[in-house]
Amino acid sequence: MYLEQQFGSPHYWINLASALMANNSALGYAIAALRQCGGMVPLRQFPIICGAPLRQLRHLSPETILQRLSEAGLVETVTVPALGDCVALIQEKQFYSLHAAETRARLITEDILLTAVRDWLRKLGIASYNLVSTRADDPLPQVGTLAWDLSAPSYLGHMIRFSKEGEVKPGFVACDVNLTDEMTLAGVTPFIRKCTTLRALRNVGPCMQILVAERFDNEAFALLRKHGIIAATPSTLFGAEIADALRELTSVLVNAAYSLFDSESFEELFATLGKIEGAAYQLRGTLFEYMVADAAKRNGLGDIWMNRNFKVQGKGTAEVDVLGVRANHSVTAIECKGYSPRATIPDELFERWLQHNVPIAYKTIRDHPDWKNLPVTFEFWTTAPISDHALSLFNKAKSEIKATRYRIELRGPEEVYQACLHSGERTLIGAFEKHFMLPDGSIAPRSRTSRAVASVDEIEELVEL
Repeated sequence: MYLEQQFGSPHYWINLASALMANNSALGYAIAALRQCGGMVPLRQFPIICGAPLRQLRHLSPETILQRLSEAGLVETVTVPALGDCVALIQEKQFYSLHAAETRARLITEDILLTAVRDWLRKLGIASYNLVSTRADDPLPQVGTLAWDLSAPSYLGHMIRFSKEGEVKPGFVACDVNLTDEMTLAGVTPFIRKCTTLRALRNVGPCMQILVAERFDNEAFALLRKHGIIAATPSTLFGAEIADALRELTSVLVNAAYSLFDSESFEELFATLGKIEGAAYQLRGTLFEYMVADAAKRNGLGDIWMNRNFKVQGKGTAEVDVLGVRANHSVTAIECKGYSPRATIPDELFERWLQHNVPIAYKTIRDHPDWKNLPVTFEFWTTAPISDHALSLFNKAKSEIKATRYRIELRGPEEVYQACLHSGERTLIGAFEKHFMLPDGSIAPRSRTSRAVASVDEIEELVEL
């Protein structure tokens, strides 16, 4: 029982989650997990955080939990700018947009942290080198019937088992990460439930279970240790320098989202986090998106939004990295590919933009009451060449699209550099020259002939993908 004015308050959610968990209700664990994540997570990550198995007898699935919570009016699925479809505790509508930038920054930082954990597991030989998967992969990482932020088989001596036929059966590593301020007792309980559920499965080998967080309160840490779970922080895993850089990354990304782009801070983060295998690729792509947003604003494309998600029923969704709208004048949607200049943009990425993203975004823009009559341009900005095949697709599409519908433009490395120069902003120019030009100071060509044998640098770029 509660007073009407208490609905949705922190006190309400704490008591509701506690009462449900006291009765071992899966709904309570899901509410506690959402509260620990700040009240909102991407829909795709809900099966990871809610503590329930994907499919298992006598257990509610994440889909059923979400349905029941929605029917009870406790959570809703909403489309949030920069995040896409999210599951959120019922909040005032402005909550979602106000917290979108902070949530996205945290998620990007967590992805870098997962890259670091993957690198650590590989180098120590704890996990099978080529079989570590993270939540960025499709499908989600899974051990047994449960989804995780990271999973991998392990062939360490004390982890393996043998079948009756003598075949080796590996153990596993399962890890979740959460970089909110502090993990509470209620916040770690859904993860502990996942771990105990997994251990009860008879056909799954031993599993090393790890929860990585910024910090734990005393009760949460003690309960994790009691259940034999590794409670780690970025500092204990990788040292103070990496931990400080991850905290700084979140801050830099939040500031950049509010048009406070700081190239020098990105440089410092590259120097530190670039030591993590694969992190440089992720940082380069994120840096380029913010550079393009800043350049677009300085070059007069109007009001700028980043990472807008468009959806057409039955056709799917498409994300526009940078959207510029000049009121009563024009709409410009930009796709950003911040690759090494020695790489080549994979044809499938270019084709998806041209054949999937552009039509879906165009349909959504034409349905928007304020944009439906404005000229629309779709632009592909890249710091690496596209293949000659992709260039021929672009030229063919451009010649066939009626000018009365929309235009498409290709901004290759040279055009992107000119846009930085035209902005007159020293930090933009310096960032491009440092990260997106060849070592001899030259700019990559607009296109590159497809060939069977790739260079070592291109192979490394694709491996990072």
